[in-house]
Amino acid sequence: MRNRNGIFWGIFLLLSAAILVISQLHLITYSFSFWTMVATIFLVAVLIKSAVYFSIPGTVFSLAFLAILYAEPLGITAIVPWTLLGAALLVSIGLSMIFRPLIAKHRPWINYRKGYTKGHHGPFVKMDYTADPDVKTVDDPDVNVYVKMGTSIRYVKSDDFNSANIDVSMGDAKVYFDNVKVHDTATINVNVSLGGVELFVPRNWNVVKELDNNMGAISEVGNPISDADSPNVTVVGLVSLGNLKINYV
Repeated sequence: MRNRNGIFWGIFLLLSAAILVISQLHLITYSFSFWTMVATIFLVAVLIKSAVYFSIPGTVFSLAFLAILYAEPLGITAIVPWTLLGAALLVSIGLSMIFRPLIAKHRPWINYRKGYTKGHHGPFVKMDYTADPDVKTVDDPDVNVYVKMGTSIRYVKSDDFNSANIDVSMGDAKVYFDNVKVHDTATINVNVSLGGVELFVPRNWNVVKELDNNMGAISEVGNPISDADSPNVTVVGLVSLGNLKINYV
């Protein structure tokens, strides 16, 4: 993650320098307002970080918002913003399906083949487009959850919980950790795009958040009560155009 953050800031600074030089050389005849430049820098930052983290929805939607922002110089004023956003949604879904194997290589905890985990516990996601959620109880120190255009609920039970990898795209997932024991440390890796993830964790956990946020929302509910004997659980990952809620129970 640190390496990817370095790539992000390196590309961002290079592009910022290029924009600064081009604006001073008056190579672009179109005049930009101050707030347009601020929005541009923000959207470019989202675009770069989404590309670095292989987030297709974040990349596509940041390009769509840039197109809306620069509709006049691009000559696309005839296209209304809602049309661009609708097209961006369809493109996001299509590219996510096409490049699923590529994304799997860069997120090795996911085995997309036939929707099975790498372990022996069978399918961990049900590609079911009904309203009924996919509910399972997982008794394993290492948990994998993959949701795409669906809803999943996982009840984790383990006497030696070690890690969880949660990947949600255009769906919702609720993962309950209130019946697990952590001896020392554990890691929860969350990647959510155009969806929502809710984590239910014991309030005596010392939760350390190391998350990247691209136009998403990260919130906490409840009052954690940790002390010197509390296990350290690190929550890492990326929230892109989605929502992550940590509930202390």
